[in-house]
Amino acid sequence: MPRYIIALALLPFVAACTISEPNPPSVSARDVDLAFANAARASTLPVADTFDLPTGTVTYDGQIGADVNGDTLGSVLADMRMVVDFRDNDIGGDVTNINLIDQNGIPNQRFDGSLTISGFENNGDLDAGARGRIGAVDINGNDLDADMFLDLEGTVRNDRSFGDTVYGSATGDVRGDFNLDVEGVFYGERR
Repeated sequence: MPRYIIALALLPFVAACTISEPNPPSVSARDVDLAFANAARASTLPVADTFDLPTGTVTYDGQIGADVNGDTLGSVLADMRMVVDFRDNDIGGDVTNINLIDQNGIPNQRFDGSLTISGFENNGDLDAGARGRIGAVDINGNDLDADMFLDLEGTVRNDRSFGDTVYGSATGDVRGDFNLDVEGVFYGERR
């Protein structure tokens, strides 16, 4: 019985000294290079004419890659799912798997949390925002939370078929326990 009392008495002390570990990155340096090459390729595709646009709802899977500066320097790479309803001119979707990459292109950690995309489509022009709460761990093992806001502006483009790609800018910021300015691009291909 005394052993249990000692163990329970030490529990609050141990909990107070707990240091968090960051989530391991879920991408490699090769994934980062490939994502930026795919985005560069998407940027060269022709913008879809109005008569080339899909009808109904189309899901585009891709990524967001952006440089960040502020409390840290480097970049982020995240998965993006953009759902465009060409009939009702709505945009939805999400941004997940948000990884912080250091200045040397080496993945550092994966942020907790995700972003929700919402916005509007008009004749192939895309105007949306992505927002949500993300979490990180600093070099001292402290948990940090912040709100991330991205402005996604782009166009529907033609690659292998009409209107099968989206591409545009992704700019915004992160504000909270840590602060970052974000400037980059997004791209996606029809699922």
